[in-house]
Amino acid sequence: MSHDSRERSIADGSPLRLYKFRRGVIVWLYASGDRNITLGAEIYRALRGGITDDGIRRTGEVVADRMKITAPSDLEVAALYRGVPPSTEIELVIYDHHYGETTAQIAWSGTIETVRWPQLDRCEISCQTLMATLDVPGLRLTWERNCGAALFDRRCKLNRDLWRVEMTIQSMTGATVSSGTAEAFPNGWFDGGFIEWPIGAGEYERRSIERHVGSVLSVMGGTSGIPLGSVRGYPGCDRIAATCVAKFNNLPNFRGDPNLMGTNPFNGNPVF
Repeated sequence: MSHDSRERSIADGSPLRLYKFRRGVIVWLYASGDRNITLGAEIYRALRGGITDDGIRRTGEVVADRMKITAPSDLEVAALYRGVPPSTEIELVIYDHHYGETTAQIAWSGTIETVRWPQLDRCEISCQTLMATLDVPGLRLTWERNCGAALFDRRCKLNRDLWRVEMTIQSMTGATVSSGTAEAFPNGWFDGGFIEWPIGAGEYERRSIERHVGSVLSVMGGTSGIPLGSVRGYPGCDRIAATCVAKFNNLPNFRGDPNLMGTNPFNGNPVF
């Protein structure tokens, strides 16, 4: 029987759901049934205690369409949200499947928003639809003195690899890390920058740098999860023209107007 026929059948259906969480090339696969499911080269694991969701809703409202998934408290993908959340979004695709079939149908897709642990043995993963990621202001650039580009993005045009600094973390507290390499740079060089370290499969976790003094870097979100050893450091930018010239020599790509006058053209005064 086809998937559609089993969906409509009263007695021949054996439905279950398959959950694929993905961060880059790192994938976590789970099945809602009582046994592992193999689809092609992928194995969806059944979990002790099970994994369920609260149903698919398509109302067009971002809040109403959120998906809540309940799973064991030690779920690998949920554990990433204990403390500081991952620096990149984790995607979720849910498939509808029937036992014995060799294919599955995509039923829902989105990203993880938050994770909480309402009970000692359970976690709740709140996910938002892909539509929610589009619910952002369309025009964000403004006419201002500061640069509207982000350091190393396609508008800034600086090559991030050329500004990378290989560091060795020698010690850390709950809020700072220390590296002798950072001491070779002027105080504030890494303010607003970030450090990153490998987590496997070519993926990197990142943490923003709030302040740099000597060999000490104050890290936003704390040092939980940061390994002792090698990390990559990147400088920050305060997005003013003077820094763009003196620090990065990148004024042709500066996206602000440092000579902008202080008069508001929209204050009602006809003389501007």
